Amino acid sequence: MDLTRASLLREMLTGTELGSRTTDFAHALRRFTTRTGGLLLFGPPEEEPWHLTAHLDDELHRAGVEDVRPSLVRWSPPPGAPPHLAIGLDRLRDAGRGESLLVVAEEDPADTLLERISDVRRRGTTIFSIGNGDKELSSLSHESLVPELLVPDGFGWTSRQIELDHDEPQAAVTDLEPRTTEGFEMAQHLVSLAAADEEAGLPSWRRRLRAAIERLGGEPG
Repeated sequence: MDLTRASLLREMLTGTELGSRTTDFAHALRRFTTRTGGLLLFGPPEEEPWHLTAHLDDELHRAGVEDVRPSLVRWSPPPGAPPHLAIGLDRLRDAGRGESLLVVAEEDPADTLLERISDVRRRGTTIFSIGNGDKELSSLSHESLVPELLVPDGFGWTSRQIELDHDEPQAAVTDLEPRTTEGFEMAQHLVSLAAADEEAGLPSWRRRLRAAIERLGGEPG
């Protein structure tokens, strides 16, 4: 989905639970990531969250937000991988307060994934997750998003070929087949757009103050 379609979708969903929840989730992600380079994305080894990492990076860069640019943590980076594709599990051992771990797991997470998340949480990292409602993942998350509970009936698009970009490794793109863009991917697009909002990084009291000023400065009814 390109930026124009994603932006139109977000506008259409303004005022819905999906629009509100994805916005709140993304804004919390910004607020709790206070350390430069402290936004980490992680997922199952067979489905690492390349898609969301790339879109978050694009949107934050476009908005001029350079201190919260995301890093994809990989289970086993191949030898000789470029620096942005070579961040391995050692990075999780260095994670701590002021950093956020965003876990993306469409299927029930394996115990090995849950153990890594639990270790990171014990060191003070804030855990965010986009998943299917798995109880163990939700219990480890400070903030969780379950797209299938939020996406209105009837939303979706026709099948399309998966597009390759952002230097995704060949191993992740073999056996390509058309697929339907559904709620899980839709929610990720909405999160990446909302994370780049100007007010996303503001404390809650400043956002409330700005909203009050805008209401007072509006045209009389």
